[in-house]
Amino acid sequence: MASTLRWAQLYGWTAERLVRNQTALGLPAYLYYFDHGYPSADAAGLHGFHGSELPYVFGMIDRTLPYWPKIPSTRLEVDLADAMVDYWSSFARTGHPEAQNEPRWPAYGATGTYMAFEDTPPLATHLLPGMFALHEDVVCRRRANGSIPWNWNVGIVSPPLPVQDEHCGQSNGAELNPQ
Repeated sequence: MASTLRWAQLYGWTAERLVRNQTALGLPAYLYYFDHGYPSADAAGLHGFHGSELPYVFGMIDRTLPYWPKIPSTRLEVDLADAMVDYWSSFARTGHPEAQNEPRWPAYGATGTYMAFEDTPPLATHLLPGMFALHEDVVCRRRANGSIPWNWNVGIVSPPLPVQDEHCGQSNGAELNPQ
């Protein structure tokens, strides 16, 4: 849970905020969540760590840096890398991420669709329900206070949360997270 909170605070909120803003402007935006682990990364406590998707995206799972957890040469890893290379290459070429023999990756849109790269890339909606709304409210309250940094919302160095502000919490993402 702690790693999920760190991901949501450090990367998830900003990524989801960007795709929501693009969507609000009527532009297509694509969101993904890389939650794939393999034995050496998991053994080091690095399941789906920040940047761990890069060898897959660039098709370099067999050429990682010396201190990088070794990615096994299995059909699962090769297939995942092939799918990610296809999605990213297609996106760079056409503006639409597509991969041969893989699910169609629709824009985030009103449903909050994202690609979850796990062992295979399934589509999903409503990434980490409640996390976006939580961080949106925290950032709003810190900005409204004016004297507290708005970033680094979790952990022991996080400043105390200011009292509720009348302008915060009004857009809680409920339109994309129906309960």
